[in-house]
Amino acid sequence: GRTAGYHGRVGRLLLLLAVAGALAACGGATSGPNTDGAAPPPPATGANTVTISPFGSSTAETATTAAEPVFPAETPSGVLDLAAQHPDGMVTYAILHEGAQGEMTIARLGGKALVAITTGTGTTKVGVDVEGPAITWVCTTPSGGDPTCADKDEGGQGADALAAAAALVGEDRVRELVAAASATSDANVVVRTQAQVDASCVTGTNATGGLAICISPSGFVTDAEGGGAIARAIAVSPDVTDADLAKPA
Repeated sequence: GRTAGYHGRVGRLLLLLAVAGALAACGGATSGPNTDGAAPPPPATGANTVTISPFGSSTAETATTAAEPVFPAETPSGVLDLAAQHPDGMVTYAILHEGAQGEMTIARLGGKALVAITTGTGTTKVGVDVEGPAITWVCTTPSGGDPTCADKDEGGQGADALAAAAALVGEDRVRELVAAASATSDANVVVRTQAQVDASCVTGTNATGGLAICISPSGFVTDAEGGGAIARAIAVSPDVTDADLAKPA
């Protein structure tokens, strides 16, 4: 029972992750506030979980749940359309998660992906088989120490890293931030530049503070902020090699 539950949890996390990154800046002008009549889809559950999943290929289901993306987006739904793409690329974020600062890198190349999270205690890197979906290896490196790698996630560190990534830039996170920001009195759809890349953003302010979710023309999350959690891109590259996704020696 525990094994089946664990693998089910990993599968759900892999499907919910959003590969972050950005590509090709496209000017810096803002698109005016346009949130009328553009209520975003409901949070991703069940059948529509693939809509913004980057760890999956485009499918007939995806095609029926997302419109052709247009940049810059003019509505919150347009921002979600941008997020419904499945780009290859690699992005490093400065993150704030559960009160702790750190750094996160998410990369994808075809059927392979990588999630790496560094905090004050060390780094966890996770290799992902996109098509499985499955964790293929996990390496943990304590601060100042050497990496320990395994082809299985026996300690659950890999699943924990994927859960943190999903909480910061995952599919549900994207939808929740779009819904929350577009429901505020100062909701706006604008273009912001982050890590030298322009992205369409939905912004607003609620009782917990500022809200923002930004998606590049290619479908990468470049900024996700709200409720005390932040993932802000600090380095972006559309170029990823197999070596970038390989298990540390």
